[in-house]
Amino acid sequence: METNKNINNKVEETIKSASSIEDANISPFFKAKTLDLLFSDNEVTQTTRFWFSPKIQLATLVCVVILNVFAFTKLKETTYNDNVNQFAESYGLSTSTETFILN
Repeated sequence: METNKNINNKVEETIKSASSIEDANISPFFKAKTLDLLFSDNEVTQTTRFWFSPKIQLATLVCVVILNVFAFTKLKETTYNDNVNQFAESYGLSTSTETFILN
């Protein structure tokens, strides 16, 4: 029974302490200032300016053009028969004429 009295006393004390809570006095612009600090884009704009610089755009364009030219020349070098033979070998559809010592 003593534990029930202790629990009841603690519950009553908690309710009394909750009733003594008063409103906090804050600045009317507290929310606006806090949101401005949280969502300020100072760091983001500095890094995005670097990534969109004309030097990097030009370097990326040159790399893409060189890669496309290289891929186009390699595409012209391969023939249809080479592609079909490579496809057949990769999927095990071709018969090999080579003889192995262990067979």
